[in-house]
Amino acid sequence: MRTWDGRELTDADLDRMADEAEAGYDLSTWIRRPGRPTIDATTERGHSPKIETRVPAAVRTDLARFAAEDGTTVSQVLRHLAEQYVAERRTRGRP
Repeated sequence: MRTWDGRELTDADLDRMADEAEAGYDLSTWIRRPGRPTIDATTERGHSPKIETRVPAAVRTDLARFAAEDGTTVSQVLRHLAEQYVAERRTRGRP
């Protein structure tokens, strides 16, 4: 198992973390940390809604590979496609 920065966790690390968790945490010292920044350009603060969808495994595999080859992420590719679709539909108008 690795930490978010890639450091390998040892058995001693996991034991220490388990002991700490089992002892309980003092939530009175808890400090709220900000989440991810909004991706909505129309607001400085706020919620960026999440959309989930299912795709065939082969599509997900190729999408991840192609995105990495292009130096981007799957999320950025899908956001771009969704924005492109919405912009096209706005231009066309409603039937």
